[in-house]
Amino acid sequence: MSMPGQRFGPRAQPHWDKRRMHHVFAADGRVVVVAMDHGNIGVPEGLVDVRTAVRQVVDGGADAVMTTLGMGRAVRDELGGAGSIIALDSERSAAGYGIDAALRFGADAVELKVFPGSPGDDKLGELRELAAMASAYGLPLLAEAIPVSFTATEAHTVANIADAARICAEAGADFIKVPFAGTAGEYRAVIEAAFVPVVVMGGARLDDPVDALRMAAEAMAAGAHGVVFGRNVFQAADPARMVAALARVVHDGATVASAAELLAA
Repeated sequence: MSMPGQRFGPRAQPHWDKRRMHHVFAADGRVVVVAMDHGNIGVPEGLVDVRTAVRQVVDGGADAVMTTLGMGRAVRDELGGAGSIIALDSERSAAGYGIDAALRFGADAVELKVFPGSPGDDKLGELRELAAMASAYGLPLLAEAIPVSFTATEAHTVANIADAARICAEAGADFIKVPFAGTAGEYRAVIEAAFVPVVVMGGARLDDPVDALRMAAEAMAAGAHGVVFGRNVFQAADPARMVAALARVVHDGATVASAAELLAA
């Protein structure tokens, strides 16, 4: 097994201002997060039995799991040593209660989705409030920065993603989750624009799981600190093996072909 970072080259070890970041990121400064906060719009495929779903990805080696607060309470005994990220996305601002609720639960970080470039969107103001509150209590804040909207994929250019990442870093986010676009070489502009760690989202489920591994490898080659994949993990034929394959790419610098062997084993 290759040493961490061998294939992707040197990457500055991040300096964490908040102790809880060590509960999310692995010792090598990289992370594989499985996002499971999709149930707030209904019952998604792969998340009917949430306890089993979480147990599978933790067994596969997920560094952290992102859930809603309600799901987090239901699966707390399945998390083991994995980090817990609580998504605070809501119809109303979570700034007045989100940090307190997450701390009472025992979360290691909180997340908020924002949509830079969307006319009339007020989520950036909520992000700034959450950042100030989270900083006061040493709770890491993950900003999920989506240019314009999830459906406006034409706006998800490298330049717009870089702008969105920078805007959220300026607002006080401790790490940022953004879409991937372009090539590894082009995507370095996103990494360079943000002065906090960037993790890449998996987006919609891909027909071929190897394509998800390829996206992760490209992101790591560009300088990302990890991935936050949801449907490409919990809707996979074998979620535990999919997480293990992602971990091989993110933490070991394995080739896509080598990581894909785990899916066929």
